[in-house]
Amino acid sequence: MIVQCKECQKMLEVDETQLTKDLMRGACPNCKAIIEVAKPGIEADERETGQGETSTRTKEPAGNIPNSDPMENREEPASSVGREKENPPATRNQRSGTLTIGKKLLFLFLAFILITGGGLSFLYMTYVPSMMQDQISLRTYSIAQSFSGAILQPLLTKNYLLVNQTAVNNAKLPHVAYVSVLNSRGIVIAGILGNKTLFDSDFRANIENSGFPKQISSRNRIPTGSEKSVLNFIVGGQKIHDVAVAIGETGGEVHVGVFTADVEKAVQKSLMPLLALLAAIVLGGSLCFYLVARSISLPIRKLTQAAEKISIGEMDHPIEIKGGGEIQDLADSLERMRFSINTAMDRLMQQ
Repeated sequence: MIVQCKECQKMLEVDETQLTKDLMRGACPNCKAIIEVAKPGIEADERETGQGETSTRTKEPAGNIPNSDPMENREEPASSVGREKENPPATRNQRSGTLTIGKKLLFLFLAFILITGGGLSFLYMTYVPSMMQDQISLRTYSIAQSFSGAILQPLLTKNYLLVNQTAVNNAKLPHVAYVSVLNSRGIVIAGILGNKTLFDSDFRANIENSGFPKQISSRNRIPTGSEKSVLNFIVGGQKIHDVAVAIGETGGEVHVGVFTADVEKAVQKSLMPLLALLAAIVLGGSLCFYLVARSISLPIRKLTQAAEKISIGEMDHPIEIKGGGEIQDLADSLERMRFSINTAMDRLMQQ
């Protein structure tokens, strides 16, 4: 009769004439695990009664295990019996749902990139816009200060034509939304818009009918005792950064407004190279990690297959894996183990 070892799955041939009792136990000649052998026709409930605690002699088919290699006649201690009933380790097919080395490395790399990229983007969006806002404020203040100095003398001499000409020249500067001049009584004596097409249609229509809107300059008045004032507000659908500067001893003030949308566009434009670089790092790093993981996982997979063949008694397939480094050392060790087991089996066969 044929029985199978539950531990190593080895098929063993048992001589029925050697079964002196209904249920006998013996050690597997391959893995030394306990095997229960019952006479044909014995029911399962009769097997559990524990009849026949002595051992039996098992043998593999001719040419594999010599007849002189019997199972040892012994009673296994309770600890050994407990180990026999433990579940065997999961096979590679049972573990097919687990993550491979390559996937784990790839996920770790992507997590690192996402965390790093998110942190860099947060820092960038936190500090860069404020830095650019400071730069645009400094530029606006420089224009306002220069404009104030240029019209000081014309205002003292009441040369308003020169004041308007100077205002027109400053309004033509890049990103300037408007310039205006207020006298000491808060009356607008000069007001010139920059690029009118950037404002919405309603605001442009109001300009055509009423001229320069005087309420723009009144929003950001300089407090008493101060030389300048800064305010952000919306005019004609556009975000404006307004800087007001006092005009010397005249008591008047100049206002220069610039489009802050240009600042936002500059921030977005400067962010694009960073995002492109981050995307290139992700793609290049993912490819590199995939190649490295593949060079590790493939040899390990082959070693696993070789170990499974050894576990079921297939000793005639040499392990030839060239992985280099620790993988090569593991392959060489496994090959030496296979060769030693094969040699030991050959010696038993000769005996």
